[in-house]
Amino acid sequence: MMQARGVEFQEEPRQERYGRVVVFADLYGNLWDLLQPADANG
Repeated sequence: MMQARGVEFQEEPRQERYGRVVVFADLYGNLWDLLQPADANG
């Protein structure tokens, strides 16, 4: 859905110990990390 709206992802999503991460660029070229926290019960 985000790609359909023109979001430019800089890498493939990756799994870290704290959750899933993907980096994207905003309209001005700033890089942002989008995080999905890991399940605390898992």
